[in-house]
Amino acid sequence: MAFGRNNVSNGITLVILKESVKSFLRNNNFEMSIALASYGFFAIFPLLFFMSYIFGSYSGLFGNVMHGIESLIYHIFPNLNIFTVRDFRFPTGYKITWGILCLTMIVVSLMTISDSLRTAFFRIFNFKQEISVIKLQLMNFASAVIIITLFLTLIAIEILYLHIMNRFPEVVYQLYNLNILMSFVAAVLCMVTIYIVFPPIRIKTHRVIYASLITAIMLVLMKGLFSHFLSFNPDYGVAFGSLKMFFIMIVWVYYCFLVILFGAEIIVNIGKRDVLVLKRLFLGAEAVETIPETFINRYIKQFNKDDVVFHEGNAGDKMYFVVSGSVGIIRNNKVIRVMKKGDYFGEMSMLLDAPRTATVKIMEYDTRLVEISRENFDAILRESPDIVLAILKEMASRLRSTNERI
Repeated sequence: MAFGRNNVSNGITLVILKESVKSFLRNNNFEMSIALASYGFFAIFPLLFFMSYIFGSYSGLFGNVMHGIESLIYHIFPNLNIFTVRDFRFPTGYKITWGILCLTMIVVSLMTISDSLRTAFFRIFNFKQEISVIKLQLMNFASAVIIITLFLTLIAIEILYLHIMNRFPEVVYQLYNLNILMSFVAAVLCMVTIYIVFPPIRIKTHRVIYASLITAIMLVLMKGLFSHFLSFNPDYGVAFGSLKMFFIMIVWVYYCFLVILFGAEIIVNIGKRDVLVLKRLFLGAEAVETIPETFINRYIKQFNKDDVVFHEGNAGDKMYFVVSGSVGIIRNNKVIRVMKKGDYFGEMSMLLDAPRTATVKIMEYDTRLVEISRENFDAILRESPDIVLAILKEMASRLRSTNERI
């Protein structure tokens, strides 16, 4: 039984990931990631300079913070070791000027990237609600503060990590695995923060964690692969001359935002997993045959001969798809139509929010029906124009059959 449940879970996961790839491409997230990478790149350096400004006067603390920043860069960026303490030390000699300048640049750049990221999430979540300009800028400002807080938190974790490493040198033997773990922890914290702050709706915790883990794994794996690639191809980006490392950073930041947006697609499609499975029922017999039975069983209701699915006059809040067996549509105590495998019924009352116009009775033993709620049906229609067309054709065919009988 546990094995069967695992198969269902794994299968639904594959459906979610496949649909996430499709929606990722449909929403043109490659283009959005280019803009986000540009904003993100130009937000990094003011943030680093601002950390130097804050802690530069505290000689005892400054070294720890700078080493923490270097360690964080190591765990986030692939094979980049160009940043040292001296690169960020000079601003501390001009605290007021550099402090105001860096803070202004940080807030502006982070608000810009927050606005772009929020726009991307609005599109991915298909969010149409209008938000006033003032409220939107306040949200962007709050997001900028949260990002700065996250950065400080990650630096604090890195300082603690370095302190533990110095305190317990025997841990050095497992340094490689610990570095991977630290990269994963940093990635998960970033992803969780982003998926809580930027979506236009409140997301369930398990969906945030699921997407954060997947995207963190993608980031850590690609970071390792990209680092090896740079090791074997030291001339990569050499055409940019002294700006080579900046080019590599932009490439990496671009990939990070691709992963972030893909994770948002995963969150959306986790919420639509019922729709992803059920919509195949309306795409014809070939599509139905591709649905593994372990997927569809959770939506199936079992009936025996002469069971009544619903009576004439009942509320029409569900529709049904015949998986096996047959049902009779009864009006005035006469069977006016028999629905068999592949047919569906009850959609008219649900669409019109009207009472049932006929009684439906089971005609065969071991008849199995998929019950589709109004919420899932509305989502199917919103997501799949081709299904809307198929349903319209079916309704037209039924109307023609009725006219011919009359």
